[in-house]
Amino acid sequence: MTTTSNRTREEWLRAVEALLRPYRHRVGYGNLRYQATEWNSGGEKTTNLAVVYELPGGSTNQINVSYNHATSRFSFLGLDADAEQVSADPQQAMTMLEQAIREIPQRRLQRLYEDIERWFGEGKTSHEMFQEINSLLQTDFKGGSLTHQELKAGINHVLKLGGRSTPPEQ
Repeated sequence: MTTTSNRTREEWLRAVEALLRPYRHRVGYGNLRYQATEWNSGGEKTTNLAVVYELPGGSTNQINVSYNHATSRFSFLGLDADAEQVSADPQQAMTMLEQAIREIPQRRLQRLYEDIERWFGEGKTSHEMFQEINSLLQTDFKGGSLTHQELKAGINHVLKLGGRSTPPEQ
């Protein structure tokens, strides 16, 4: 591994730490945390950054960015991309990571809405749906719980669905 490769990796990890610091362990970002690990495969050293977060209810999600020391290239999957993206530009990897993190609150809210719509489709009453939401609020699983803003949005969604005579389209 070259000195340039080491320097690029170290600078990138410092930038990642600075980027993630304001979001770490916050419920609204799914109790976001991360870990960088290194391994050798076929004689090539790789650093993998795994950023982990939860959606309401506790479903764990992960964002990965890998750095190949031999090629000095980053690889990552965009949140909605099917193809791996590869770049020698650390800023491009940081931009993807920052975009993914900024989308976490919306992904969490979308998951909550999907759960509420599923409950509605199952024939649960508004009271039963409020109990489900309350259980999410009180869970001990930090990233799987709700923020007060998510709670309010969830209650409004239940009330909106309560005015419908049929379940929403799935």
